[in-house]
Amino acid sequence: MIRKTDRTIDTTSSTVVTVGDVRFGADPMPVVAGPCTVESEAQIKHLAEVVSAAGGRMLRGNAVATLSSGPYGFQGLGLDGVRMLSEAGRSVGLPVVTQIAEPREALAVSELVDMLEISSGNMQNFELLRAVGQTGLPVMLKRGPSATFDEWLWAAEYVLAEGNDQVVLCERGIRAFERTDTLDIAAVPAVKEKSHLPVVVFPSHAVSDRHSVGPLALAAQGVGADGLVVEVHPDPDKAAMNPIGQLDPAGFDGLMAALGINRLRGQVDLIDRDIVRLLARRRQLTAAIGRVKAVRGMPIYVPAREEELLEVIREEARMQGVDEGYVTSLFELVLANSRAAQRRERGEE
Repeated sequence: MIRKTDRTIDTTSSTVVTVGDVRFGADPMPVVAGPCTVESEAQIKHLAEVVSAAGGRMLRGNAVATLSSGPYGFQGLGLDGVRMLSEAGRSVGLPVVTQIAEPREALAVSELVDMLEISSGNMQNFELLRAVGQTGLPVMLKRGPSATFDEWLWAAEYVLAEGNDQVVLCERGIRAFERTDTLDIAAVPAVKEKSHLPVVVFPSHAVSDRHSVGPLALAAQGVGADGLVVEVHPDPDKAAMNPIGQLDPAGFDGLMAALGINRLRGQVDLIDRDIVRLLARRRQLTAAIGRVKAVRGMPIYVPAREEELLEVIREEARMQGVDEGYVTSLFELVLANSRAAQRRERGEE
């Protein structure tokens, strides 16, 4: 990342941005999805169910006007739309992200959502960047259509300067020779070399038709993007904004299948990560027990205590319908690891 002091590049560590149970920069290809704009309570609730069922990890929807809508197009539902989005996300257990356009909106919107999005047109709205940085919420910062990498990274610094390092960079297309913006897929590895921040790709506004969204999404996965943002609408041709770039529910489900993501696999991944976190917590507690044992001169290995624990585990396995032998073998490994850790702490290994 470019630093203010000497303009050198720091790539020694990578930032993981956490939004609810989603970790950009750590989880494999989290997908953020929802309509370009929230049009009604029924619409966003339906799409929340669609996104959740297909394996999406976050729900997205805007409630403010964008540059593309102009002053005479649909201007969004404002704070009411943000509330609808928030309620829809909660109903299916998904964290939500929405776009914010003015600094004065930061506090009110931040109380309803889990992440704030800065549009490409506001990438260099420095007062807005400062305001969202001060909320402490994670921020998704879209690249401006004519912005260089360094300009994009300097914009991110305005958020970081407020003590908020939870910034996700979003590549959404740059101005080229075509009528629509062109997705700069090469930006992903290039910016990841220059910055510690995660980079996601948003192909929905860089296509001439929705059939291109899938190939670009797969390309993003191929170049190592840290996530994907996709727009979904119940009937894209009738969408108030961006009808050409939004997928219908069937198209979104097909894209998730092509990406190798589905709801059940996603749930298994979450459970696996929870298991690892619980093992880490258990290790911390057993280390503390080991220190108490050392002070009191107690032995590390107490066979009766371990057998008592294994019997409790076997009983729980029987109640849950899980194979006792499998669970016993697993916990014998856990106990052996705990003993080894306590010996290392005593300097016995």
